[in-house]
This record gives sequence, C-alpha cells and structure tokens, in this order.
Amino acid sequence: MSTGNADEALKEIVELTRLYDVYGALLSEHKKEIFESYVLDNYSLAEIAEQVNLSRQGVRDIVKRCSKELQEAENKLGFLKKMDNVSEMVEKTLKKTDDIEIRGELREILSLLMT
Repeated sequence: MSTGNADEALKEIVELTRLYDVYGALLSEHKKEIFESYVLDNYSLAEIAEQVNLSRQGVRDIVKRCSKELQEAENKLGFLKKMDNVSEMVEKTLKKTDDIEIRGELREILSLLMT
C-alpha cells in the first residue's frame, strides 16, 4: 500500500469515527456492534462475520450502509460542520487575545468540542 493510500484510509477512518461519535445513536444496536468492530476496533470483515454469524459480504454491506447513513445524517443536520466552524472561530479568537482568563475559557470550549 502506498503512503497516499494509507493516508486516505486513515482520513476515512477518522471521518467515520467522528460521524459515529455524533450520529452513532441513530444506528440499530446490531449495526453499531458491527460498525464499531470494523471501524473502531479494527477487526477484519472475516472476524466480524464469524462473531455475528453473517457472511463477509453481509458484514461489508452493513459497514457500507452504516457509513452512508452516518454521512446522510451529517448532510441533513450538519453538526460536525458546525462544530468545526465553532472550533475554527475559537482558535482564531484564542490567537487574538492575551487575556489569560479568556484563553483558559477558550481552551475549555475547544476541549468540549473535541470530546
């Protein structure tokens, strides 16, 4: 695997993780279990298929469906985009102020946005 492909795969995992953090509650328990195993826990499709008694293709389809559902939720609601915009605004404000108390509060806001 080339470095570019590895970077793209990592970016995709990070994006899926962010989507799951915000919208994962919209998935059924069964879908959550499979998605978490694949994306968060890094199990192979074959390992998950064996655990949940599905075919490898069935697991792959569920992971793809979950990814699509999470992305559709973001497209409709836009919470991640809004969080990113707020983070960017806080970062800019943080750079503009020397007030220690305000900087501390801004860092706290950033911390809340990142969790």
